[in-house]
Amino acid sequence: MKTLILNCFVALISFGLNTCTKNPATVADKTLVDTEWDLQSFEVIGVGESDIGSQGIILVFTKDGRVEEKSRTIKGDLSVPGNSCGGVYEVGLADSLSIEQTYTTYVGLPAGSRYTEYFQALRNTSAYAIEGNRLRIFYDSRTKALNFKAE
Repeated sequence: MKTLILNCFVALISFGLNTCTKNPATVADKTLVDTEWDLQSFEVIGVGESDIGSQGIILVFTKDGRVEEKSRTIKGDLSVPGNSCGGVYEVGLADSLSIEQTYTTYVGLPAGSRYTEYFQALRNTSAYAIEGNRLRIFYDSRTKALNFKAE
């Protein structure tokens, strides 16, 4: 009888622990891949953020099928039709991020655009962090960040 009661108690505790833990598949956080990231601001860490010149820039990290290279492609989209940027990225340990083989077009950029700074930041990327629907891409030895919001 004691064994039956003990087994029931263990089963109830196990059931309770399993239902209290979060299932990673059901957490509402966005993932780096296959999410449209809308640039919200440029940030100098410890100084502040500026949204000036960040309008209309969308960044998408997608799968490209080249598993052997362990890389993915990125594609940028500007508010001016015809402009684009892209390259190859790789995610490493401790959320490190590198973006290489970058290309861009600069056709009809609006006055005040910080697209040149944005593109240079992508080339100097060192890490990223995702919290909920926010993505921060760190660059210049983690002294600056591009801040995105998932669309």
